[in-house]
Amino acid sequence: MTVDNSITGNANQPSGSEPSATNLSGEDKNTSEPTKEQMELRAFVKLLGELQSKGKITGQQFRENRELWIHQQPNDRDVLIWRLKQLLNTETKPNAPRSQPFQKPRRM
Repeated sequence: MTVDNSITGNANQPSGSEPSATNLSGEDKNTSEPTKEQMELRAFVKLLGELQSKGKITGQQFRENRELWIHQQPNDRDVLIWRLKQLLNTETKPNAPRSQPFQKPRRM
């Protein structure tokens, strides 16, 4: 007598056509894909990093601006980004005097 394994097989063993336990929630999303907000935050942190590397903001200002961005609405974020980009594009000369250096009067 032949035994049909599909009938007498182990009932606890999942077949290949059944969904796996990890997919029962119906989630088809790739959880490693970043959201739009995460990507925008990455770009903002990159901007802050550029500003800090050029000496235009301190580490404290980096942290403060990052926290500010996280707690702001999208329109306010745009204004913050615009302001920081203006700061990035301004020319700074670290040890350059802001006015003409003092010169002794010439004797005639």
